Amino acid sequence: MTRKEQIHAALYNAAVDAGFMLYAGHNGVQNKVMAKDLLEDSPHFEVTFTGKDISDMDVHIDGVDNSKQISNSLI
Repeated sequence: MTRKEQIHAALYNAAVDAGFMLYAGHNGVQNKVMAKDLLEDSPHFEVTFTGKDISDMDVHIDGVDNSKQISNSLI
């Protein structure tokens, strides 16, 4: 399996398991990764990936406390 196939599988499994989809921004939102909840009717939201390599990688969503997610073992 190639690295590209591994990344595809990880994104596919996460999206199906959690019921969301990622897309590139549209309707006036450009150069952003957006997420849409497929389980609840809620506004789409921006997803930001930060870090220079895997050792300091993080995912940010406005209104979500990453430290709370980690302490509750949701990540």
